Amino acid sequence: MAAYHLYSMKVAIDIASVLPLYRKGWISGIGRTTKELVESLNQKENLPFELVLLSQNTHRISGKSMGTHFKCKHLPFPHKSWMNRLIGMTHLREIITGYDLLHIPHNFEWVRKPDRTIVTIHDAMFFAYPDEVFDYQYAQKVYPTLAKRCKGIITCSESSKQDIMRYMDIADDHISVCPWGYRSDVFFKRDEENTGHTYFLSVSCSLGRKNTMAVIRAYEKIVHQNPRHELVLVWPNIPQEAWNYCNQDHLRNHIYITSAMDDERLGKLYNEATATFFVSRYEGFGLPVLESMACGTPVVTCRNSSLTEVGGEAAIYVDPDDIDAISSIMERFEQGELSKSDYEEKCLNQASKYSWQHCADLTIEAYQKCLGK
Repeated sequence: MAAYHLYSMKVAIDIASVLPLYRKGWISGIGRTTKELVESLNQKENLPFELVLLSQNTHRISGKSMGTHFKCKHLPFPHKSWMNRLIGMTHLREIITGYDLLHIPHNFEWVRKPDRTIVTIHDAMFFAYPDEVFDYQYAQKVYPTLAKRCKGIITCSESSKQDIMRYMDIADDHISVCPWGYRSDVFFKRDEENTGHTYFLSVSCSLGRKNTMAVIRAYEKIVHQNPRHELVLVWPNIPQEAWNYCNQDHLRNHIYITSAMDDERLGKLYNEATATFFVSRYEGFGLPVLESMACGTPVVTCRNSSLTEVGGEAAIYVDPDDIDAISSIMERFEQGELSKSDYEEKCLNQASKYSWQHCADLTIEAYQKCLGK
């Protein structure tokens, strides 16, 4: 339970990215990290400031849904870009929260007082690896406007920090690195009995930079051997073209696709997989790498962006465009040349370097710095 000093300063966190969980049952990666941060801050005692959760929507869904001990303030307006821009021209946020520092954890927002704002920029993907899936041209235009004027920036990896400095011309001391963590009560090595399915796993699937089709095509190369390993894809809203490809006669009985799932089920999937394949071309952090390792399951990933930072010496690295190399690693696991048990201890040791509590501690330090403490 968080405790406050009677006359402490106020920090308001905009939790817009978390609230779709309580309306739609679905949350983005940014929403998920914001939720974990808030819940970890809620476990801290004697915070050196008062923390307020700020929400905005017309569905009456507020920070109270998160079940924390923090005060909650709500703006009953649609959370749309045009409305946010209008609100950013007023003192509404300041009036209802009385904040001394506003934390925007979702890359950008229109704010009236950037000099009293700290923003989390998760990566510089919109410059370093512009993906057609997102409106990167809009991001290139507006994100730097807040980044250059705000009191401070938080990001999740040293790699992202370097990219933000490079592409947005931000000074080193303006950026605080607060690496993400994992839920140790969900993502851990289980001793429960295996279901009998042997499979490779790929999560956080999409087209574009996530490069999931490379995993599928690599697996396709060993299908003619009638492999004992299936391929399981955690892929919400799979595009029709990808579905059609996986549904070809020679792949249909070997590839299984599941939509978004809760963390408990995901933790079990990681545990029972032989290996996780996450051959992304660019990541600000790479949660699947950390979560898989926390379950003792080896990860095949790439030497780019933040992935070597998170994977350390425990990951198996491959070029994201080398389909033959990815397929060769699958075949080596298939034939027993590579073993999950060979990587278990290294994976668990690497994962132990990260936690949401540590992320919360570093975030508190970033807040204190911006508050002049």
